[in-house]
Amino acid sequence: MELKEYWPRFLQNLFEFGQIADAEQPEYAQAVQDIRSAPDDFFLLSLSEYGCERWEAILGLTAAPGDTLEGRRERILIKYLNHLPYTWRTLLSYLQSIDPKAGAVLEDYRIQIDVELQGDSQREDLQATLQQMIPANLLWILRTAIRQKLTQPVLICASGLTPGMVTHKHQPGERS
Repeated sequence: MELKEYWPRFLQNLFEFGQIADAEQPEYAQAVQDIRSAPDDFFLLSLSEYGCERWEAILGLTAAPGDTLEGRRERILIKYLNHLPYTWRTLLSYLQSIDPKAGAVLEDYRIQIDVELQGDSQREDLQATLQQMIPANLLWILRTAIRQKLTQPVLICASGLTPGMVTHKHQPGERS
């Protein structure tokens, strides 16, 4: 939308006001863009680049080099959801909020947690949170799956062994 369109008709036709409108149009367009994108920053799952920067500053996080916007959102969500009290049900819902297919099994003072993450930095954040969340008398095993894109074709090297052993008997003094 053009800034001139908000002015009365008699001002739109004046040369000076046309120049003023042309000079102020970029700031006006940026303000309109910021207002339209502001609702995205109300929710952690739809944060923009600016929203991620704000939440990282609030939570004391730093963006790792090479992090995608989605990865940064996940790290913010992991840190944000770190709250007390810690119960089994809270742990399961916390893991489900990170990955809907995540699972945990408790057996004989041992918890095995399986979760799929976006990157290594998220695994470190999750480990720190789980260390606070899980009681010290429980052993916990964290198995993470991190999807990766292959940039080169996969090379598979293989070798084979034959059953048995090839031997050669050598007698001193014999010539073969």
